Amino acid sequence: MTPDPPLPSITAVDQARESARRQARTLSSGLIIILGIGASVLGVGFFALLDYGFDQDPHRLVKITLGAALLAGILLRPRIGLFLFPLLAPYILWLPKLPVPGLNTLNVLLGSVFLSYAVLRMLQRQPIFRGSPLGSQLVVMLIACGVWIFRGAAFPTGYQYEAGAAGLALFRTAMTFVVYFITLAMVRGPTERRWMGWAVALGVLAEGVTTLMMGRDFRGRASGSIGQPNDLAAFFAMFAPLCAALIFAVRNRWGKLVLAAATAAGVVGAVLSVSRGGILALALALGFVSYRSSRILTLLLAAALLTSPAWAPDFLRERIVGTQVADETSDEVELEGSSADRVETWRTIVNLVANHPIEGVGFGGLGYVLSSLGSTLSTDIKDSAHNTYLRFLGEMGLVGLGLFLWLLWSCWKLAATVGRTATHPFDRQLALGFAAATMAMAVSCMFGDRFAQVTIGGNFWVLAAIVTDAAQNPGEAGA
Repeated sequence: MTPDPPLPSITAVDQARESARRQARTLSSGLIIILGIGASVLGVGFFALLDYGFDQDPHRLVKITLGAALLAGILLRPRIGLFLFPLLAPYILWLPKLPVPGLNTLNVLLGSVFLSYAVLRMLQRQPIFRGSPLGSQLVVMLIACGVWIFRGAAFPTGYQYEAGAAGLALFRTAMTFVVYFITLAMVRGPTERRWMGWAVALGVLAEGVTTLMMGRDFRGRASGSIGQPNDLAAFFAMFAPLCAALIFAVRNRWGKLVLAAATAAGVVGAVLSVSRGGILALALALGFVSYRSSRILTLLLAAALLTSPAWAPDFLRERIVGTQVADETSDEVELEGSSADRVETWRTIVNLVANHPIEGVGFGGLGYVLSSLGSTLSTDIKDSAHNTYLRFLGEMGLVGLGLFLWLLWSCWKLAATVGRTATHPFDRQLALGFAAATMAMAVSCMFGDRFAQVTIGGNFWVLAAIVTDAAQNPGEAGA
C-alpha cells in the first residue's frame, strides 16, 4: 500500500485569508447590522465629544468626516489617491503644512497611496515596481546630484557652500521624481491611463477657474493658487496643450466641451500671468499640437497670433513692449530692469563656467556664488540662475548639462515612439500632449527653474509615467 502523497504547504497568508473567509461565512446578516449600528454609534459619540467636550467648530467636524472618508477610500482603493494627485498638485500652498523639512502634504498622500497599493500587491504575490529606461535616467540624475554635493563640500571653489541645504534640495528633487515611479507602478492598462490623463486635464481646468476667480494682483499679474506668475504660466504652457490634444481623442460631446474649457482657461490664465516666457512656451506647444491634430485649429491659432496686437489687453502689450526702454540720456535702447538683471546674471554664470567647465561649483551652490559675486562686483544680478540649463552648467558643469539634455531628449523620444506606434487615438493624442509638455518644459526652463518643482514637475512626471505604460502595455482604450 503506497503512502498518501504529502499535502501542499500552506503559507501563513493563505491560512489567514481562508480563516477570514470562514469567519465571514459564519456571520449572520443580523450580526453585521448590529456591528454597523455599533460603529455608527461610536462615530456619533466621537463627534459629539469633539463638539461639546472640546468645543470644536462645526466646519472642523465636516473636514474630519470628509478626511476620514477619503482616507478610508484611499486605503480600500489606492488609485483614488493617485487620481487626486494631479488635481491637488497646483494647490500645494493651500494644503496643510508639515513640520518636517522637505516633506509636504502631497508627499504624504503619495506615500500613503503607494503603501496601501504595495501591501495589496504583496498579498496577491504580484510585482510592485516596473523598470524603464526613463526611470533609470532619473536614478542616474539623482546619483550625479549626490556626487556633486560631495564635490562641492569636499573640494570647495572658494565660495560659500552649504551641503545640508543642498542635500535638502536633492531630497525635494527626489520627491518630485518619485511621482514617476509610483505612477508607473500603479497605472497599468488603457483604462487607468485614461483616468490619469483626465485627472491632469481636470487639474488644468480647476487651476484655470481658480486663476480667473482670483484675478490679477496689485502688480497687475495673476499667480493663481501656485503663487508665482511665471510658475503659473509654465504650468498652463505644459498642460493646456495636453487638453487641446485630448479633444481629438474623445468621442463624447461633453468630454470635448470640458477639454475645450480647460484649454481656454489655461490660455486665459497664462495671459493673466503676463509671463513672457510662459506665453511663448504656450504658443509653441499649442502650435505643435494644432499642427499635428487639425488644420482648422492651426489656421485659427495663426489668425489669433497675427491679430493679437488688435485684441491683446493693454497690460499684456505693455509687458511685451516693455522688454526694452529708451535711455533718456542717450539715443540707445536698453533692456528694462528685470530683463537686464537676468541677462547680467546669465553673463556672470558664463564667466563662472569658464573657470569651472567640467566640475561646476556643486549641486545647489550657485545661489551662494551669485550672491557673493554680486556683492564683490557691485552688480545687479539675481540670486538664482533663472535658467535651468545654466543652473546645471554652473553647478554640475558640462556633465550636468549633458544629463539634463539627455533626459529632455528621452522624454521627447518616448512621446514620439508612442505617438507613432499607438493603436488607439487616446494613447496617440496622450503622447502628443506629452511631447507638447516636453517642448513647453524645455522653453520654460530657459526663463526659470521649473524642472524640480512638484507643482509643475509633478504632473509632468505623471504624464511621463502613463506614456511609458502605453509603450510597455499597449492596447485599446475607450474614451
